[in-house]
Amino acid sequence: MAILPKRIKRPNGREYWNLVEVKRVRGKVVTKYLGYLGKTPYSKQELDPELLLPFVARLLRQNLTDIEVVEILKKMGVRMDVWPITKILLENDRHLGKLFLRLK
Repeated sequence: MAILPKRIKRPNGREYWNLVEVKRVRGKVVTKYLGYLGKTPYSKQELDPELLLPFVARLLRQNLTDIEVVEILKKMGVRMDVWPITKILLENDRHLGKLFLRLK
């Protein structure tokens, strides 16, 4: 089983990204739609909760500059291509049993 971003290209030339789960069922590959990522593939990433804990208090401070947020995310190993960062969301998907970090 793998959770991957998938690119969708529209006829008007715009690209959008979806998050999909790919797994084998009875020997065939099955793709399951999990969510919409928007125009950037790295706007939603799976995280290990243990890795996130030391950084939560620093990310919750409201007076952080964009550069400070980028430095914290780099230390966490999060790839990003969103600028400027206006929202940082933590999503706990209980159905999948996974924690996601979403940047907008």
